[in-house]
Amino acid sequence: MSQPCPGADAITCRHLLVPVDETGEAMATVIGAIELARIADARITFVHAPHLAVATPYGRVNRGRELLGKAESVARAHGVPCASAGTIGANPQAAILAAAREAGCDLVFIGAHGHGGNSGAMPGSLLPAVLAAGIPVFVMPNSPSAKLVPAIQCIRDEHRALSAVLRAWLDMLMAANDHGTAADVEVMRSMIRFIQAFPVARHHARKQACLFGRLRRRTARADAELDELERQHERDAQWAEALAEAVEKFAAGGPLAELLSKVDHYAQFAWALMGREEGVILPAARRHLTDADWDKINAPYCAANTSTAPGKRAGRHEDRPFDLLLAYRAGLPDADCVARICSQVEDGSTTFK
Repeated sequence: MSQPCPGADAITCRHLLVPVDETGEAMATVIGAIELARIADARITFVHAPHLAVATPYGRVNRGRELLGKAESVARAHGVPCASAGTIGANPQAAILAAAREAGCDLVFIGAHGHGGNSGAMPGSLLPAVLAAGIPVFVMPNSPSAKLVPAIQCIRDEHRALSAVLRAWLDMLMAANDHGTAADVEVMRSMIRFIQAFPVARHHARKQACLFGRLRRRTARADAELDELERQHERDAQWAEALAEAVEKFAAGGPLAELLSKVDHYAQFAWALMGREEGVILPAARRHLTDADWDKINAPYCAANTSTAPGKRAGRHEDRPFDLLLAYRAGLPDADCVARICSQVEDGSTTFK
């Protein structure tokens, strides 16, 4: 539903301002805005509109960078020019107006769940405030609830867990860089083991064998994107090795700034990769795969995630390589998700069909 500004004879749509937040509907907002931009041959400026409180000093900054990085990666994959305007302040009405004016936007695109309020509810003051300033608003229509797919939920949980680890790692290093606090080498080694054991060794292989393979059989329209993502999965393994080397160099007395730069670049790479999977491949899979396909895909995901209850560790204590990360997770966003991923049994015998 578009809302014309008062007295306007026509609405142009060449540059969209799109607020994104931490809610589960944020990616749907990004996809909807990209679809409109493609139709109108428009460009997009994304802005982070915080929805959830953060517990760490740098959490707000890094959470915004994650969400904006994901959004930009989806837009670029669809060929839509885009940029980001950072994180807005505590007053969303004034901040959205300021961001729209500064970027030269002619339309504000708001998700169906609204901004900063409960799902499905638009704060009463936001829409009139933007319209009163003479900026048209497009409120994304509500869409029917998508069928719950266990594999998709698992993939999103995997992304949440890795993002939580990366944000905590950046938080630790930024605090050490700015305030001289400790950067715990053993915790960082545990973080690297997490990356190597789960995203690199398990999750990428499962997606390629279960999801990517079946999507290729149903349509060739996603082949180019799938090819690129598989190349990025290979790069992810190389990144994990580079991070391990960087941590050991720091442990031997190397500069903190160099390690922070390396982790920061990896986080940007990982967030862009997650964005393309969530914003391009998962929607394509929903469109093209059959119920029978999903039954086959869901089976290994469900098997991998039911062996141990959330928050509980499998195997003997001395066999777990993530003890420090699990202890440190009390300060992580999405801590339960990290614990659940860490609880998976890694026996090397899983095969995917």
